Amino acid sequence: YHDAVQDILAARDFEKKITPGSRYRLVGDLYAFNFTTDVQQRVYIVMTVADYPERLVFPMINELIPLFKQEFGERALTCEAGALNKKVESMFSKLVKDYDDPSSKDKLSQVQAKVEDVKLTMHSNIDGMLRNLDKTEQIETDTQRLQDQARLFDRQAATLKRREQWKSWKLTLIIGTIIVVILIILIVSLAKS
Repeated sequence: YHDAVQDILAARDFEKKITPGSRYRLVGDLYAFNFTTDVQQRVYIVMTVADYPERLVFPMINELIPLFKQEFGERALTCEAGALNKKVESMFSKLVKDYDDPSSKDKLSQVQAKVEDVKLTMHSNIDGMLRNLDKTEQIETDTQRLQDQARLFDRQAATLKRREQWKSWKLTLIIGTIIVVILIILIVSLAKS
């Protein structure tokens, strides 16, 4: 990484092309170099994986700059390369730890995570509603089938009732006819005697 940073800093007209306070991002296959400079020509570089959200890198750099200036100020302009490595390690490690998980710092990621949770809940609710709808349709089908069977039963019961009533009338008519015939025979035989 040191060589890559040196290559960036040694680029032709680097100091002329880079304006203090501007943001720059060089993206490779795996890594991205994100950097800015201040008016004293200090270059602040943060190296990240290529897909790390750019919207978080520069707030991290902006958080780093005042901490670095407060702690090391003008010493950083005159010291030898690597002289502050041990001294800045704790400051950098705390800052890196804070930004290591983008979702912890990124409100957009937090909102997206909440949206995903809501989407999952809604999908679950919709699936439940569809299952309930299927059950309701099945219940409606069963109810219609039972109503059809009840109508058929009513028709068959009415037909059976009429048949039984007709049998009852026929039997009553036959018994009545037999009684009338017996009475006529008795009356005729009593009248002859």
